[in-house]
Amino acid sequence: MSAARSEDPPIRVILPAGLPELTPAVARALLAVLIEVTEVPVLDALAEEVNRGS
Repeated sequence: MSAARSEDPPIRVILPAGLPELTPAVARALLAVLIEVTEVPVLDALAEEVNRGS
């Protein structure tokens, strides 16, 4: 670990005691965000195979 990293203040994350309940709309929005920020080449390849097979 470098000296610069050891001087960084610790990050504190406070989590709720239980999982929050999500409405279907919020769950869809969160899933859409995850899909946008995640690159999954396998899913892209599968979509191409489906399109070629049609």
